[in-house]
Order: sequence, then C-alpha cells, then structure tokens
Amino acid sequence: MSNTNSGRTEGRPFRRSVFIKLLLSFMVILLIPVSIGTGLYNNMEHALIDHANQSNQALLEQARLSIDSRINEVDQLAVQVALNPTLQLLLYGEAGKKTFDEYKYIELIRDFKRYRNVSPIIDEYYVYLKDTGQILTTSIKTDTSMFYNYIHEYVNRDEAQMLDIMGEYHLRTYLPAEPVQYSLKKRNMITYIKSLPIGEMIDVKGSLVVMIDEEKILSLLRKTDHRNPDFYILNEEMDVLSTTAQDSTFIEGILPKLTLEQGDFEADIEGQDMMISYMQSGLNHWTYISVLPKEVVLSKVNETKSLALLLVLICFAAGLAVSYYLAYKNHRPVRELIQAILKGKNISNLDFKNEFAFIKNELITSIDEEKNIRSLLSQQAPVIKSDFIARMIKGYVDTRALTSRDLDFMDVHFNYDQFGVMVIRIDDCFQFIEEDTEREWTLIRFIIINLSNELLAGRGYAIEMERDRLAILLNQPSSTGQGSPDIEMFLQQLRSHIQQKFRTKITIAISSMKYGLDAIAEAYREAVMALDYALLQGENSIIYYNNLKNAEYHYFYYALETESQLMNYAKSGDYNSIVKTLDHIFEVNFQTRVISPEMGKYLFFELINTVLKLFHSLKIDEKQFFEMEGDPLKYIARIGTAEMMHEKLKRLYAVICKAVEGEKVSHSDRLYQKIQAYINDCYTSNDLSLTSIAEYCGLHPSYLSTFFKKQNGQNLTEYIAGLRIKLAKAYLEEGELTISQIALRVGFANDIGLIRVFKKTEGITPGKYREVFNSSSAQKARRS
Repeated sequence: MSNTNSGRTEGRPFRRSVFIKLLLSFMVILLIPVSIGTGLYNNMEHALIDHANQSNQALLEQARLSIDSRINEVDQLAVQVALNPTLQLLLYGEAGKKTFDEYKYIELIRDFKRYRNVSPIIDEYYVYLKDTGQILTTSIKTDTSMFYNYIHEYVNRDEAQMLDIMGEYHLRTYLPAEPVQYSLKKRNMITYIKSLPIGEMIDVKGSLVVMIDEEKILSLLRKTDHRNPDFYILNEEMDVLSTTAQDSTFIEGILPKLTLEQGDFEADIEGQDMMISYMQSGLNHWTYISVLPKEVVLSKVNETKSLALLLVLICFAAGLAVSYYLAYKNHRPVRELIQAILKGKNISNLDFKNEFAFIKNELITSIDEEKNIRSLLSQQAPVIKSDFIARMIKGYVDTRALTSRDLDFMDVHFNYDQFGVMVIRIDDCFQFIEEDTEREWTLIRFIIINLSNELLAGRGYAIEMERDRLAILLNQPSSTGQGSPDIEMFLQQLRSHIQQKFRTKITIAISSMKYGLDAIAEAYREAVMALDYALLQGENSIIYYNNLKNAEYHYFYYALETESQLMNYAKSGDYNSIVKTLDHIFEVNFQTRVISPEMGKYLFFELINTVLKLFHSLKIDEKQFFEMEGDPLKYIARIGTAEMMHEKLKRLYAVICKAVEGEKVSHSDRLYQKIQAYINDCYTSNDLSLTSIAEYCGLHPSYLSTFFKKQNGQNLTEYIAGLRIKLAKAYLEEGELTISQIALRVGFANDIGLIRVFKKTEGITPGKYREVFNSSSAQKARRS
C-alpha cells in the first residue's frame, strides 16, 4: 500500500472513480432534505444526551463517595493490623526462630478476630510471613502450600504466582476480582495487598492480604441508578477491578479517552451506541465508569420520530437505488475495463486520464512487490534452511507431518532413508585465528561447514549449533553403517584438511545410523552423549556412540588420605611428591579402571576443591588461575579432557609450591618473567602460539593476552614478531642463508609469512633489506 500511496502523490493527481461521480451527482438533490432532517434530529439528541450525562455524573459521585468510605475502612484495618505489637515482634524480633512462643500466634489470631468487623465489605484477611512461609488468618496458622491449595484456593492463580506477587513491595495494591474457593463456596473477591512492615520497600518481610467481597461493592453501585447501567471499576493501573457487566473487553479501547478527572463521551460497543460517564477518585485513584445504551435515554424521542425516520429512510433507499442503477449503467465501460485488467490484458501503451491509470499503477506495483518478496526469500534461503535442519536435529519439528513439498520449500532433499548425526567440537583454533572474537569464530565455523558440505557431496548437511560446535546430518544408503569406508574417508579427509590447512583441532562424535526422519533427534542425542566421552579419550579424536553404549564404568578413586597427602605436600612445597601423587590418581582412574564422563567431572570437582582449600589457607588469589571467571565450575566446564585437567592441576600446584617457598617477587612479575623466558627460548619454533604459551603458563589465552599487554605495553603477537624479525635481520646481514631457510630458523612456517611480517614491520621486503645492507657495506668498504 505504501507504493500505491506514493503513486498517487508523485504521478498525476488521483481522480475518483467515474461510478462515484455519477452516484454522487444523482444523490445531491436527495441528500439536501435528508441533511436538514438529520440536523434537527441531532439537535434534539444532543439536548437529551447532555441532560443524561449530568444525571450520570451525579449518580457516579454518589457511588464514589459510598465506595470510597468503605475502602477507607479497609485502609484503617490495614494500619491497625500492620501496627499490631505482636505482629511487629514477629516481623522484626523473632521471625524465623523455632523457639517462638506459639501462644503469641494464638494471641495474634485473636487480635485479628477483633478487627474483622471493621467493614461489611471485608470477607476475610490474613498475613503472609515471607521468611517462614506462614499464613496467619483470623482463625488458623498454616503454611502457604496448605492455604492456597486447600483452604483458600484461587481458581485462576496458583501458589507460586501468589508468592511472586507478595514477594514484591506493595504500598496499596488491588488485584482484579476473581473467583476464590474457600469454606465450600466460590465467590468473586477483590484482593488487597499491603507489604509489611509499613514503609519498608527493600526488606519486605511479609504482606497483609484483605479479601473484599465483590458482590457487596457492586450492590453499592446498583443502588445508585434504577436504569441498571453497566458499571466498571478500574484500579490505578487501569485494570478492571470489578464490573456488573458480563464482558469488559471493550474497556481497552476507551482508555485513551479517560484523561480527565471526570467526563462523558459516546462509543460504539459491539454495534450498539453507548453513553459513557466516568469519574476518578482522589482517595484510591480508582476510576468509576457507567455505560448506558443510548437508546434507553432516547427511547421517548425515538417513539415520536420513528414514523418520520422510516419515511425518510424509504425515500432515501428508493433514491439510492435509482441513483445506483443509473450510475451502474453508465459505469459499465469502466467495469469492463477493470475485468479486462484482472484477466491480464496488455494495457501498457494506453494513457488513461482517470482511475484507469491508477488501476494500472496498482497492478504494476503489486507485481513489483511480489518480485521483491521473492528476491528477499531467495536471499534468506540459506538461513531458513540452516534453521530448519537445526530444529529438526533437536527434535523441534514434527517429522510425521512433513511432506515433500515442505522439504522442497526448505531446499532440503533426502535421497535415502538412513540418517545419522555428527557433532563437531572445535578444540583448538588459536593457531589459525588471530583474536578470540566472534568474527574469527564465525570464520572458522564457516570454513568447516563449507568443507564438510563439499566432502559430503549431497549426502548430508552441515550447520552451526553453538560458538564452538557444529552438527552434520548424514543421509546415507542403507548399506552404510559405523566404520563404513565412505564415512571413514569423510572423517579422515575432514580432520586432515582442518588440521593441516587451518591448524585447527576438532573432536568428532558420531551416532549410530537410524532409519526414518523421526529418528534424527535420537541420533543427535547419541552424538551429544558420545561427545561427552572426549573427556576420557582426549582432544582431536573420533568417538563412535556404538563403541560406548555397552561399556561398564566404576566409581572414581580419590580417598581422603590421598587428599591429605596432597595438601601436606603442597604446604611443605614438595612439588615432586605432588606430581607423583597426581600421576597415580590419574593412572588409577583413567587407565587402570574405567570411569564414566560424569564420574570424571565429579573427580575434577573434588581435585579443584582441594586446590581451593589450599588457596584459601595460603591466602592466594584464585581469580587469575581460573581464567578471570572467578567460578571454578565454569573453569572445569572449559576443560575438555583428563589430560588437560592433569596438566592444569600440575601448574596450579606449581604455583602453590612457589608461594609456599616465599618468593619475594610478586606473582605478576613472576608470571611475566616466566612468559618472557618461555618466549625467548621458543620463539624460533613454528609451534609457538598464544595457545601453547597459555598452556605452558596454566592460563587462559584471553587472560594471557590481556596480562602481557598490560605488563609489556605491546601485544604478545607483536612482541614475538619483533624477536623473529630482529633475528631474521641478523641472518640477512650474514648473507649465507636463503630467505626460506631464514623463515624456518626464526619461527615462520614458510617464507610467505616472513615476507608479510617483515614488510609490515620494516617497510621493505627481506630481499630488499639484504640488497640495501650489502650496498651500504660495499660503500663503506670502498671509503675505507
């Protein structure tokens, strides 16, 4: 429609339909007497409506004063209960103590009974104690579960919802009327909630809840007007608290008109004209609304005017029919043209000066919009396809209801009935990516997905699942199973390409092969379960679910005596004994006996718990050793294998032993010296990377990068590159080695990497640098 409107304003001015022009011309004479009669009718109606509005306002004022006085009684009851000395003692002094005198509860319940007859609209009230979860009514003391499920049951709310509401601060909150079942009867109640103690907005210790009988409120409204209008009471949030009507859905449509303290207006409600009067209360900020059919007010006028109105309508209908017939007959050419357009006739060369040009523009615009939509769908097709496969793998798609048309729309095609799922976890890609950013992670996932789809050759689909996890939905012939040559070749090629070309390590978990689309979700669960066993089998491995499902597992070994030995060795600084003990623990649990991944994680928790005890006893800040997360559980979750955990523990205990030895150098200085010494020793190795340095120092790569930049003022990558370029310049000046040989000696994988970094750092290539140096040396030799 936006294109249509623009066509009206930017092109020729839109001319109304010929049919409308003809019809209006025939109806002009007819409308003159009808308009005069309508004006007289409206004047009479306005006078009666004004009188009715004044009467409605007076009746609403009477109802407001009556109800406000009753609500004021509720507020007085709330203050009396809130300031009760026994309740104050219960809230502040002895709340939650098991030794609290039960007689005081009885005394408090007796006090509640004395307050009960403060107002006739109050049916019941009780106090909820947040700390103890108790309910005190005018007759019993009980817990919230018993109270809300058996004694005082809300039909539309459960216990948890009521506790959520009462857990918040309420100065004076009224919940809309709703059915409540208690004392073998069900009645509509307005719930009043006031937080205790009064004025405490942060530390709310309980709530006073008063049940107001809706029928008694409504009876006060009905007494004020014998015409039986529909009354509505809205709270301060403009929610319907109570109403005498059966339906209150139209209230939302008139809320924008309730802007003044009182007023009147008319509205069309379900096809019936209504006169609406409203008035706001300054005491409780409630809004009282009266809705009365307009025909009730105008009944006498309608009786006297019905004959005249009927005559006018008959004349108007006859004139309209004649006008319509004449306009329809003269508009036939236009109608035929519209039919021709709808049938798709070519009218591109015609120049219409009326609505024909507009109709043409509408058709062209519709066609353009359809093309745009199709183009947009084509662009989003890969995203839609990936999302559909992900939902199907996770079991969120009802595969029984899928048809071939659905699959074609998603551009998903299955040639076989056998399915399996592979889950790929990216273990280490820090030798490929430069920074730990979402952009770099997106790149490595994109590479793996495209490489997988290329190797699958139409026998499956690769999609993203998480930041470091992908999934492959296999669709193989019935003869293909676990260990088949096709799958083995695919796995070897994929892992080989990823590891050699992109220097990334991945772990692959494979489910058993299943038949039918409905078994895909089960295959995914098997693959995820198999991936958990990477904890035992290590990184960069291939794990088959069929090899694991029948295995037997044992409980892990970590005796209290062993823990005491570790702690004693650590407190004495005996690192060698600690290493032997850790080696023994991991050998028993992961080589001698077989434990499940779950038991392995429990063992990790116990070992880390021992380290935490030592950190706390030796007053060592553990945050820097848990990768800036401050949460050992998250730290353990990031460890993928038992071997990694073994090495992490050794490094943690090495730190503890050094702290015990009382080194004077601060931890940051020691860590920086350690990093610098390791880099100086290993920077000529091509295997040196952020990950290898982090593994050596027992730190997370992100923390290591931030720490080194803070200590040195230079990025770790730039620092290593500087050392390598300095050594490369020395080799270039000697002139004995080729550039390729120099690149391998200073730590680059090939001469391309050396040339790129050398030119970025020095501004010239290594070859140019050697020429400049040789030329300068020759000039110096000639001068001497």
